[in-house]
Amino acid sequence: MLSQQTLSYIGIIAVILLTVFVLLLLFSTAAVYLIFRDKKLVERIHSKFSHIVLDIMLFFLDLSYIPLKKINSVFGRNGNRIDVVLIEIRNMLLRNSFSNVPFKDRVVLIPQCLRNIDCKTTFNSVEGAQCLKCGKCKIIDIVKKAEELGYMGVYIAPGGGFVRRIIKKKKPKAVLGIGCAWEVNAGILEVASKGIPVQGVILLRDGCVETDVDLNQVFEVMEYGK
Repeated sequence: MLSQQTLSYIGIIAVILLTVFVLLLLFSTAAVYLIFRDKKLVERIHSKFSHIVLDIMLFFLDLSYIPLKKINSVFGRNGNRIDVVLIEIRNMLLRNSFSNVPFKDRVVLIPQCLRNIDCKTTFNSVEGAQCLKCGKCKIIDIVKKAEELGYMGVYIAPGGGFVRRIIKKKKPKAVLGIGCAWEVNAGILEVASKGIPVQGVILLRDGCVETDVDLNQVFEVMEYGK
């Protein structure tokens, strides 16, 4: 049996840990709320304090990711808010290294849901699908922009496993990924862990078919370093 003094110490430690956890959640909730309302806040923080403050924020937000997701769902809020904010921070931290990579060493990864429902392209397990340039969706505009800039390639991804295969085969030095908030956040984390600079653009409307994306935002990111 534990002594009364030992139990007291355990109780004190438990209270301290609970307090730290609550403070962490409060800090993370406030950060998500402020950045979600004003995306430019990340840029201002980066320009004023360099990357240090953003690194600290990213660390705390990653730690509280699951609880924040739960809190948002309980209160009926957009559960993707935390992903959107994490993408903004990761994009900012990786922007310079992405911009320094020549266009010829970059690839663009596009989700298959961005295609028109009548798209006739076919998929293979290694290189996904290639745009047939039928003009029925925005993918053709992204492909033409990539060709104009001299990108390594644009690939329509049928799933997350394809991303790993294309990176392994093509060995790009930078990646631009487009997708829903959750997929982009997870993708940035995975690709960056391989030492590859990456940027993510979130779909305007997600779903399983005929999603949408802001072409101006995609082109802006594609031109980084021009």
